[in-house]
Amino acid sequence: MKRYLFLIVLISSFIQASAQSVRHTFAVGKKEFLLDGKPFQIISGEMHYARIPRPYWRDRLRKAKAMGLNAICTYMFWNAHEPVQGKFDFSGNLDVAEFCKEAAEEGLWVIVRPGPYTCAEWDLGGLPSWLLKKKGVVLRSSDPNYMPQTLTFLRRAMDELKGSLITKGGNVLMVQVENEYGVYAGDKVYLNAIKNTLLDAGVDVPLFHCDWAGKNYYDKGHVEGVMPSINFGGGAEKNFAIFEKYAPDAPRFNSEFWTGWFDYWGGKHEVHSVKEKLDDFKWMIDNGVSVNLYMFHGGTSNGFFPGANGSSSYFTPYITSYDYDALLNENGEPNDKYFAFRDVILNKYPNLKLPALPEPIKKIEVPEISLRAYASLKDNLPEPRYFETPQYMEALDQASGMILYAHDFSGAKKGNLEVKRVMDRATIYLDGKKLGVLDRRLNQTSLPFAAGAGAHRLEILVEHMARVNFGSAIDHERKGITEGVYLNGTELKGWKHYSLPLTNINDFKPSAPREGYPQLYKAEFDLGETGDTYLDTRNLEKGLLWVNDRLIGRYWFIGPQQTLYVPGCWLNKGKNRIAVLEMGQPKNPSVRGITQQVWETQVDSSLLHSRPGQKLILGSKQKVLSGELENKEGWQEIKFAASQQGRYICLESTSSYGNVPYSSVAELRLLDAEGNEIPREQYALLYADSEEFGEENGLASLLMDNQPTTFWHTRWSKDPAVQPHQVVIDLGQLKGLSGFRYLPRMKNEAGRIKGFNLYVSKTPFAFR
Repeated sequence: MKRYLFLIVLISSFIQASAQSVRHTFAVGKKEFLLDGKPFQIISGEMHYARIPRPYWRDRLRKAKAMGLNAICTYMFWNAHEPVQGKFDFSGNLDVAEFCKEAAEEGLWVIVRPGPYTCAEWDLGGLPSWLLKKKGVVLRSSDPNYMPQTLTFLRRAMDELKGSLITKGGNVLMVQVENEYGVYAGDKVYLNAIKNTLLDAGVDVPLFHCDWAGKNYYDKGHVEGVMPSINFGGGAEKNFAIFEKYAPDAPRFNSEFWTGWFDYWGGKHEVHSVKEKLDDFKWMIDNGVSVNLYMFHGGTSNGFFPGANGSSSYFTPYITSYDYDALLNENGEPNDKYFAFRDVILNKYPNLKLPALPEPIKKIEVPEISLRAYASLKDNLPEPRYFETPQYMEALDQASGMILYAHDFSGAKKGNLEVKRVMDRATIYLDGKKLGVLDRRLNQTSLPFAAGAGAHRLEILVEHMARVNFGSAIDHERKGITEGVYLNGTELKGWKHYSLPLTNINDFKPSAPREGYPQLYKAEFDLGETGDTYLDTRNLEKGLLWVNDRLIGRYWFIGPQQTLYVPGCWLNKGKNRIAVLEMGQPKNPSVRGITQQVWETQVDSSLLHSRPGQKLILGSKQKVLSGELENKEGWQEIKFAASQQGRYICLESTSSYGNVPYSSVAELRLLDAEGNEIPREQYALLYADSEEFGEENGLASLLMDNQPTTFWHTRWSKDPAVQPHQVVIDLGQLKGLSGFRYLPRMKNEAGRIKGFNLYVSKTPFAFR
C-alpha cells in the first residue's frame, strides 16, 4: 500500500512539473499581439489588489473569468509599498506575486503597471509623500531629487514581480512604463531611465506606455522600444483613427476604457449607463481591438489613500469608495454592464466556455451601534516641536492625518487672520473656542479675528483630506500650513507643532469631551455570523472610522457616500470593535450595518459659482470674438484676429445645438500669445450663471478638471436657466491671449454650444 501511494505521489509530481515546464510566449507583432505565435485579442479588466481584501481576490478573479475576460490589469502603488523611504512592504494585501499567482490559477493573464506614477484617484498618484520633504523637488522628472528614488523602487518591485513574467513560466504579459506621461510632460531622460531600469531588472516581456489619442501626446510620451496604447471613455473608432496615423504598425490596444467615473466629496454619484458604453466596447471587440476595462472592479480606497483633483485654486478630494460605477460594484456584485459586456464577448466568441459565477458573498445587517464618547483629541496631543514658522507635514516626516499648530501671544489683537494656503481643511481656535473653518475646496483662507487683553493661545488644526493625483499640482501637495499665518499682513512667528498621524488610536487616553474639538467615540458589538456590510454613517457628521483597528476610511454627511463598505473577512464572529474620530457634534452618534450602498448628496451651495440673483454685466468693448462652434466631438481651436491682453475671460453661450435652453462644456483652455495652452492650474473659476446639481453633477469646475467625460452643465432638472449662459475665468495675472480651445460633451449633441461670445478684460467684470 505504501509503495502504491508512493507511485501516486511520484506520478502527480511528474504531471505538475511537466505542466509547469510548459512555457508560453507573448510578443508584439505588426498590428497585433501574438500569444504562442498566434494572434491574440486581449480582453482585460482593471482591478487593483491594494483596493481589494486579499481573501476576496479569488472571488473577483473568478467573476472576471466568468464574464469572458482573459486578462487582469493592475497598478502597483509605490506609496503603499514604500510608505517610509527604504522600508518596503510586499506582504498581505500588497503581495503582488501572490495576486498574479491566483490570477494564473483562474486562467487569467496579467498586465502590470508599476508606475512609479499611477494616477488612479490615489493619494499623490501613488507617489510617496516623503518625496515632498525637500522643497523644489520636481516629481515625474529626471530631477536628481526624485529620479534615483524612483529607480530604486522599480528595481525592488521587479524583484517581486519578475518570477511572474510569462518568460519565466508565469502569466504577466506586459509591463507599463510610467502612466499617461505625454499628457503631463516630455522628459525623455526620465522615461528612458525607467525603461532601462526595468530591462536591467530582468523584465523581458513587452513594455508599453499609454496616453490619450493624439500625436502631441505620443511625441512627448514615447520612447524607442516601448509600445504605445491609448486611453479613452468613448469615441473608440475615432480615437483609433487618430492613433493609426502616428502608430500605424502598433497593435490597437485601448489600455483604459473608462466604464464609469470616480466620485468626490460634495458631488453627485457618477452613473454611466450600459447604453453610454456598450457601442464602443462592441466596436472594439468586433474589430479585434484589444481592450482593458477601467474599472472592471474598483473596490475601496481605504485609509488615507483617496486622491483628489485640483490646482492652486481648485480642489475636489475623492471619497473612500472607489465603486466607479464599474462592472462589479464596490462589494463585488455584477451589474447590468457586466452582463451586457459578457454578451458582446460571447457574440464574438460563441464557443467560449465560461465558468459559472461564484456564489455571492454573504451580506449581513448589523443592528444600531451606539457610540460612546471616549476621548478628546485636545487631551491626547503628543509632545510638541517648536519652530519659528509653521512646518508642513512632510517636513516633519508625517504622511497623513492631522497636525495642530499652536501660537501663544499676549495683548489685544484684532483684524483679518489669514492662512495663506490651507492644505486642506483648517479649524481655528482661540483660547479653546472654535472660531471657524477654512476649507481649501472653497478657496477659504481668512476669517475675522479679535482677542482682548491678556495671554492667549491661537490653535490651527489642519486636516489632510487628500493629495492631488493628476496634473502639475502634485509638486505642491504638501499638507498642513505651507505658506505661513498672517494677522493684518504681518506674519505670526513662534509655533508649537503637534503631529497627529492617527496611525494608532489605541494610544488615546480617556478624557471628557471638549466642545469644538474632534472627539473619539468607541463601541463594541457582537456578531453571530460574519458577512459583508455597509456601515450607515448618516447619524454622524465628518470624520474617520475604524473597525477592529483597521482604518476603513473617511465619511462626511455631504455625500455622495453615506455608507462605508466593511468586508466580512475583516469582521469577527463574536466581539468586534469600532472607533470613530468625529470632527463635528452629532446628536445621536451611532451606526448600523445595511446590505446596500447609499448614495445621497447634501447640496452644498458654497460649491456653486454664483449667488442667488447675481447677474454678470458685460460691455461691448470687452467682446473680442463672436461666432459659432461646430457640432462635433473632439477639441476645437478658435483663434482671435489679433492678440489680446487680459486677465479675466468670459465665455458666453448664446445658443445651443438641439435648440435647448441649456449649455454644456467638457473642457475649456485659453491660449497664450504664442498659441500655447495656459496650464489649467493657473485658472481660478470666478462665476457661472447656473450649474446643474439635481439630476447630475454639472458644476462649472468640471470644465477645467482635465477629464473629457465630465462637463459643466447649466441647470435643467429644476427651474431651467435660459440662454445666454456665462462662465468667467481669472488667469491670476495679465497675459497675452491668442484664442481658446473648447471640448464639447461626448455622445450627446444637445447642449453643445452653438452661438458664442468671448470677452476679455484687464479688470474684473462687473456684477449686479
